Amino acid sequence: MTIHNPAPPNITPWIRLTLCLLLAGVTVPVFAFDLDSDNPIRIESKSARLDDKAGTATYTGNVRVTQGEARLEAQRIVLTRKEGELDSLDATGEPATYEQPETPDAPALYAEGNRIHYAAGEGLIVFERNALIRQAGDRFRGNRISYDLEKRVVTATSADDDDEDRVEMTIQPGKNRDNN
Repeated sequence: MTIHNPAPPNITPWIRLTLCLLLAGVTVPVFAFDLDSDNPIRIESKSARLDDKAGTATYTGNVRVTQGEARLEAQRIVLTRKEGELDSLDATGEPATYEQPETPDAPALYAEGNRIHYAAGEGLIVFERNALIRQAGDRFRGNRISYDLEKRVVTATSADDDDEDRVEMTIQPGKNRDNN
């Protein structure tokens, strides 16, 4: 299934929901798709199920959301809407990944986790199970990494049931920063 932007003004609520998901990236470095770009936004999957009554859109089977060089990939992505607005996004895979190229405002970003959850109402993005975020040589790894969008706070935690599991953070000094 492929969806191109710009869309006509009478687009369905599901296409609007999908566009809201991508618009959420305007303030979120993790889902930084740009609706003002001339590049189309594409969603491709083996199957798609839109349930208007339940307020869900489910994409399964090698799901790819792309715009230009920015890409979100997962085995399954579920979008949930509430009162016509994006409420949450769940992307699952082994791993689900997000890549954003370098921009004039930010270095390239790579993030992954077996689950990526975005809660719009809470302003929170959570990467779970084998979570990793890399940007400009900095690296965060843990069982769970959450990013509070409003406070701009990253929190990484290890698995509660594994005493050997540890959080790893590598932060490069200013002169050693690169786009790794």
